[in-house]
Amino acid sequence: MDLKTLRLFQHLANSLSFNKTASAMFVSAPTLSRVISRLEDECKATLFVRNNRSVNLTAAGQQV
Repeated sequence: MDLKTLRLFQHLANSLSFNKTASAMFVSAPTLSRVISRLEDECKATLFVRNNRSVNLTAAGQQV
C-alpha cells in the first residue's frame, strides 16, 4: 500500500464516484478500478459496493 493508493481511496470514499475521482486525480477510470481492486485484495476485504449507477463504502471501507 502506497500513499497514492491511499489518496485515491480517500478521494473515492468522499466523492463516491469513479469518474470524478479519476478525473480529479489524473488517472483513467479503469486504472482507478484496478488500484482499488488491488487495495481490496491487500486488505482481504471488499471496501466498496459497486454497480452501474452508484458506489458505496462497506463497513470495512469505513474502517480504512
